[in-house]
Amino acid sequence: MAPFLCNQWYTAATSAELGAKPLARTICNEPLVIFRAQEGAVAVLTDRCPHRKAPLSCGEVVGNDIQCGYHGIRFAADGACTHVPGNVPIGRNFRARCFPAREIHGLIFVWLGEPSLADPALIPDFSENVKPGWTGVHGTLYVKGNYQLLIDNILDLTHVVFVHKTTLAGSGVAETPLEVDIDGDVVRAQRLMHNVDTAPIYRAARNLHGNIDRWQFLEFRPPIYARITLGAREAGSDLPFGTPTHVVLNSFTPETERTTHYFWSTVRSWGLDDASVSKTYKDMTDLAFAEDARIVEAQQRLIDSDPSGAPLVSLAFDRAALAARRIIKRKLEEEAQATAPAVKGSAQRAAVRGADATA
Repeated sequence: MAPFLCNQWYTAATSAELGAKPLARTICNEPLVIFRAQEGAVAVLTDRCPHRKAPLSCGEVVGNDIQCGYHGIRFAADGACTHVPGNVPIGRNFRARCFPAREIHGLIFVWLGEPSLADPALIPDFSENVKPGWTGVHGTLYVKGNYQLLIDNILDLTHVVFVHKTTLAGSGVAETPLEVDIDGDVVRAQRLMHNVDTAPIYRAARNLHGNIDRWQFLEFRPPIYARITLGAREAGSDLPFGTPTHVVLNSFTPETERTTHYFWSTVRSWGLDDASVSKTYKDMTDLAFAEDARIVEAQQRLIDSDPSGAPLVSLAFDRAALAARRIIKRKLEEEAQATAPAVKGSAQRAAVRGADATA
């Protein structure tokens, strides 16, 4: 099996990252160049110029094309070659591979697999990033760990008590069972806590200092997306469970088997113009997710250096994470089975050509 799903949308960048210069980013071991054409559309090509395999990302955007920084050859958003210095003739197949791309919700998504299957309806709904009546803070992290370790982390919030003592910790989390529901490819989980100590983030952002009722609603969608709805109220008040104090939108985009681009946003529908609240959320989320990154990177180092090869152990509070892993594994198996006949046929044709050449 391949290490990553191909026929999926992956978060490739934030809209804010894409300026006048091309952006280089490796996703699922595929080196990509992302650029914004003069007319505003986003394009994603392989970062290998088909001429001498120089990185296109070291070039520049010229009009709606990208120009290789080595010999000045230009390519359109669809990968077609539009200009060669000196009008040197080229073959009809001389082009750069292009990937379907969409810019929505303040993010840029890329489809790595069969282009005809790239249905925009499969892009996750992270519209709170830009929806009227919502505001938020955003960030990116480069984590030296496998993306599934980060999915494990976000779907097991038991760890907040022990890893995030100055931000997200609070009583009742570890003691309250996680309720998990699996609906096809979607994992949903919740933890409802009553009359527990407040957490630092609720003291700082919502001025909750006494005991609180607290909730965590988790949702995973393959291959890399997690929506976390978090909230709290004064213990016993009538604010409905599930009302978001804030929502955390997460994309764990694999770079390689051991490195991940983590895109996150923490959004809220209150205090829209309160810069101090936004700063509180930005500072506390930056700190908390940096703590997560350190744990995951340490995990990855010890997994790689473990001579026993013993598998990870799952306990009751790992149920949502384990369900996500099983969904990813199943979809990888399905994708491998779907592509096997085509790979076999290609290998057979290559063998025939080789035999013909030696006959």
